[in-house]
Amino acid sequence: MDFELEVTPMAAPIIVGIDGSTHSRRALDWAADHGARHRLPLRLVHASRALEPGGSIPDDALRRLVAEREDMLAEARDHALKRHPGLDVTTSLLDTDPGGALVDASDEAALVVVGSRGQGGFEGLLFGSVGLHTAARARCPVMVVTRPAPDPGDAPAKIVVGVEGEPGDEAAVRWAFADAAARGAGVVALHAAGGEFSPRRRVIEEMELSEAVAGMGEDFPDVAVRPLVSDRTAPQALVEASESAALVVVGARTRKSLIGMGLGRVNHVVLHHSRCPVVLVPTS
Repeated sequence: MDFELEVTPMAAPIIVGIDGSTHSRRALDWAADHGARHRLPLRLVHASRALEPGGSIPDDALRRLVAEREDMLAEARDHALKRHPGLDVTTSLLDTDPGGALVDASDEAALVVVGSRGQGGFEGLLFGSVGLHTAARARCPVMVVTRPAPDPGDAPAKIVVGVEGEPGDEAAVRWAFADAAARGAGVVALHAAGGEFSPRRRVIEEMELSEAVAGMGEDFPDVAVRPLVSDRTAPQALVEASESAALVVVGARTRKSLIGMGLGRVNHVVLHHSRCPVVLVPTS
């Protein structure tokens, strides 16, 4: 799909993690699509400790490695411009830790986009350590493009947003509606109650869910919304809903653990098993 692009001057960029792999190329496709829809510039980032000068790599080998990585970024930039010729696309090659580089870039970004990686079935680990680090610590929304995700041009006209019924929901809900407005898509506001409940409780849950998204109608009058209360657990409901969605949007509530900051269980499961890209929106 082609877009008439007029990128907003000084707009916060979309940061895309690039490593030359298939999964980062697919993340780039989604990032370029988002940039075209929202008129935002792209900044393609590749970071590696191997590029540090004065390390164990001889100078000649380091120069060749740097040239190789610069070519990789240039190829990625050309790929994005072929899909959306009007995009403003820049590149950054950094001699630092990739997860830290993406988190640092998130301070002034509109969105960070990373791809999932790895092999495995439902119990397998499909999401790499760099992506997990970024998703748990970024100061802006993070889009994780999962392996089963379709090409963005083939994505359904529906965005699913998880609503827990907590104050932090508003940021994720607003992000979902804004993206739906840009796509011409509808929103499914999904609340998972996690078990069987009485008719009376269902009515209460549905009323509270409707109230949680009611304020979006004024700002996004053209976005159709469908509140949905599910008796499934939140991970089950969101993963199932991902099969027919363009995006699943959830609030990013990080948890402190023995090894540092980490994502909560619901987000962790959804990131590993969603059939479409997942957007994590930091809660205040």
